[in-house]
Amino acid sequence: MSPTTSPDSYIRSRLGSRDAVLDGVLRDALLEQRLPAIQVDDNGARVLQLLTMLHRPRLVVEVGTLFGYSAIHIARGLPPGGKLITIDVDAESTALAERYLREAGVADRVEVVTADATTYLAGLEPDSVDMVFIDADKKSYPQYLKACFPLLRPGGLLVADDVAPGGDFSGESQPGVDPDREAAAIDTYVRAVGRGARLFSAFVGTGHGLLVSYKDWDRA
Repeated sequence: MSPTTSPDSYIRSRLGSRDAVLDGVLRDALLEQRLPAIQVDDNGARVLQLLTMLHRPRLVVEVGTLFGYSAIHIARGLPPGGKLITIDVDAESTALAERYLREAGVADRVEVVTADATTYLAGLEPDSVDMVFIDADKKSYPQYLKACFPLLRPGGLLVADDVAPGGDFSGESQPGVDPDREAAAIDTYVRAVGRGARLFSAFVGTGHGLLVSYKDWDRA
């Protein structure tokens, strides 16, 4: 890779560009609907699909749907009979995600829920989820960890986006919320995961940074 080649360009040149369906989703969401470009980056989306293909989860929970870009990748990686529940509080986002999921041909394996995530998660059974992906309100990452950890079965995967140090969250910040507060909340999440006696974790160098954790690793 030459010094002037961006990582995204290099990855696309070696692994192939996104397919026509994904390209159409991004064009419509970002150019026609004028949504902010805060979805998971392309390499991060590929990693999510790969993790799903390798882990073969029966039930995945995604916190933060946006317009469904990551949900499409997760759904594509599911084994036969696998299901994704994706949760977002914004009804316009979930309606758009449902349309894109249908266009991608994966709507049959995805349940889109319009609700407050922590409230919805409280109604799920402990040890019932095989994989969790968190990519939502940054200042709430510690609360999402507290809500999601008991839901993960032993051997489950916990994945969080936007954990790269020095991340810029200004494009995702809610009005009146200090981006530094969001960065501090993510750091709290990372520290808590790192201290967790039942978690083994590693950073994945995607555009925004993924933190992947495996539940029930015993350090003793």
